[in-house]
Amino acid sequence: MHESGMITRLLDVALAEAERREARIVKLHLRLGALAGGSPSHLREHFEIELARRDLADVGLDLQVDEDYPGGVELASVELEAWP
Repeated sequence: MHESGMITRLLDVALAEAERREARIVKLHLRLGALAGGSPSHLREHFEIELARRDLADVGLDLQVDEDYPGGVELASVELEAWP
């Protein structure tokens, strides 16, 4: 299933940035374009499964549908919180 590979790559990018900044991920903001390949609820379900698998179930997920965006799923931004 291609969603799993895409989700894995997006989370890897977000986690690498969090590590680089010595922070934890609070929320992921994703833009879903015309080529997203699934409904927002379908993609949310797959993201939540992968987040739980990585012990990141507390990470928020914001999915914005942008039918004018000609791409697929874009990691628009990552909210981070510095470790105490």
